[in-house]
Amino acid sequence: MIKVLIVDDEYIMRQGLKYMIDWEQEGFTICGEATNGNEALRMIEELQPHIVISDIVMPVLDGVDFSELVHKMYPRIQIIILSGYDKFDYVKRTLLNGVVDYILKPTLTRQELINVLHNAMDRLPGYLINDSNKTVSHEHLLERYLLGLDKELDYSLFLDVFNTSQYRVYSVNIKKEGRNGKDISSALYKTIERSLQDECRVKYQLLMLREELVFVLFCYEGIDNKKLLTFLHDLNNRLLLMCDDIFGVVSNAFYDYHDLYEVYSNQIIKNVDKAFYYESVHLLELDCTPQVKETLTSAKFDFFKYNQLLGAKQFSEACSLLNSYNARQLEVYADVNGLKNQIKNMIFHFMDFLQMDDEDRENKRYSYFSGISRAGTVSEYVRHIEFVMSDLMKISGHSMPVADERIEKILDYITENYAEDMKLEDLAEEFNFNYHYLSAYFSQQMKEGFSDYLNRLRIDKACELLGSKRYSISEVSGMVGYSEHSYFCRVFKKITGKTPSVYRRNLMYEEKA
Repeated sequence: MIKVLIVDDEYIMRQGLKYMIDWEQEGFTICGEATNGNEALRMIEELQPHIVISDIVMPVLDGVDFSELVHKMYPRIQIIILSGYDKFDYVKRTLLNGVVDYILKPTLTRQELINVLHNAMDRLPGYLINDSNKTVSHEHLLERYLLGLDKELDYSLFLDVFNTSQYRVYSVNIKKEGRNGKDISSALYKTIERSLQDECRVKYQLLMLREELVFVLFCYEGIDNKKLLTFLHDLNNRLLLMCDDIFGVVSNAFYDYHDLYEVYSNQIIKNVDKAFYYESVHLLELDCTPQVKETLTSAKFDFFKYNQLLGAKQFSEACSLLNSYNARQLEVYADVNGLKNQIKNMIFHFMDFLQMDDEDRENKRYSYFSGISRAGTVSEYVRHIEFVMSDLMKISGHSMPVADERIEKILDYITENYAEDMKLEDLAEEFNFNYHYLSAYFSQQMKEGFSDYLNRLRIDKACELLGSKRYSISEVSGMVGYSEHSYFCRVFKKITGKTPSVYRRNLMYEEKA
């Protein structure tokens, strides 16, 4: 169903529009009403309408300025302007702002409203209608199905699409600003559309979902899998030339088109807005990415206990409770904006229990919150939260809580298995951690990265073994986890300043002395 937002400061006009036609029968639904442009802008972010019908003369923010803002911020929304006869000069200005059509209030009829709405609908990707037989496009049907508006998809209408052996989905959020701060959503979409038309050698369906999410379903034979992935990497790199924070997602290959909704729900939607968790990754291939285990569930914050601890001035314990909750949310790839806002509220509540003057409190709040908002990756976020909590503990006069027991278990595991072919991915799997969060968490707790810590531990063990004449240097290399002797020697020299042979020789001289 196509969502329509009505914006008019006159209650009678809003009511008249609502009851003038059978909206549902015509394929529309009124998703909300606003009395001025400012109120409408707030509602657009929440309701994501496809079409906005707006009066031109309104208090606070009129239709001219409102239409200009909507066109810049939400270029895919179609705007219809309501006007009186004497306001046509205003109407001409709105037409320059991307307004699709206008309605003269005094002469508005039921049929004219229907015609104008359908004219706006014709401009919406995925809502193209063939007037000769009233059948909707593939894009429209797929969009309704994926968004949950239709419970089932009539696959018989897609026989020319779903007749291949393999399928994949590529999706990317294009609601972005360029390096000059201007909205480039439209340019990104055109780049994707043009690349598909010019270079893609397999069948595809291109949709626009949620006003900012590009969704491409590829239908192809298995032999074209490698070519398709190469094309997607090239496409994603073109988008990166236009915007630094592009994050595309490629689903697993699937072989039954009936799995499409499950792939969309469990692979695309769960990952496409999670660039925060995948540092330095711009194209996430889910075939090659460990997924969060289903057994991991989001934690519920114990605000009652938190409030009790703060009231009793048990600030270290309150800090520990907040840190544990934050860590758990990161482990399960929690919604980033929701988590950031929640943590901000918890921090602000913490500050209420500290003795701070109003100016200092406001300065600290701005510093803390702006840093949290700006954190674009999980490691940046973890570092900033550590700084905030450390600063709050200093103000409270208490010490930071000791490291939680998880790091101790991780270190014990590394000590027991350091000689194995161990990678950070293995630790993440073993302890049910998000890989990228574990990297930041380990660095935060140990003040060095996992690889540096593991190398240092291995070289410490190697130094012990080199003191014995029972093993050759090559044997020692393998015993501490290095399969390549030359690499072992390089790491050994980097850490100790000496080669293994020189280190052993020096030990022998010391023993003789």
